[in-house]
Amino acid sequence: MHGCVKLNKVKSRGFTLVETVIAIAVFAVAMTILIVAFNPATTQSADPILQIRAAELAQAYMEEVLGKRFDENNGVGSRTRCGEAGQPACSGTLGPDGGESRATYDDVDDYNGLNEPPTDALGNPRANYSSSYSISITVSYAGGDLGLNANDAKRVDLVVQAPNQSSYNFTFYKTNI
Repeated sequence: MHGCVKLNKVKSRGFTLVETVIAIAVFAVAMTILIVAFNPATTQSADPILQIRAAELAQAYMEEVLGKRFDENNGVGSRTRCGEAGQPACSGTLGPDGGESRATYDDVDDYNGLNEPPTDALGNPRANYSSSYSISITVSYAGGDLGLNANDAKRVDLVVQAPNQSSYNFTFYKTNI
């Protein structure tokens, strides 16, 4: 019996029903923990994209608004300013002047009360923005915010409502100095 190795037969057996049930229960608990842990990340994964798109949209509106005169009574290109010696006083009303539409807005306060889906200055829908976005603008006198006379600055509050119902607020000023 030199060189002979005696092998014992090992009985192979499967899992018992109890072991299988315990394994399924442990797996179910582990999956539940993973799903709960990763769920907020998946539901908020689009938020940065919506924030960037809202900021881009607000930037487009801001550039449009800031490109307009301070007041209806300012000269074209704001070469003359309302309220200056020899110039008409600044208008006291905020909002579009009679008969003006978005395409003919010519001063900052004409945008007061604007509430619309994303469109360009001519009323054409903005590319890549669905109607589930919306823009609202409020203009108010705010010279005091900047240490100026009350009517020497206008504050423009722009709100972009995104498709996920998040509101993104932007504020900027236009001065008459």
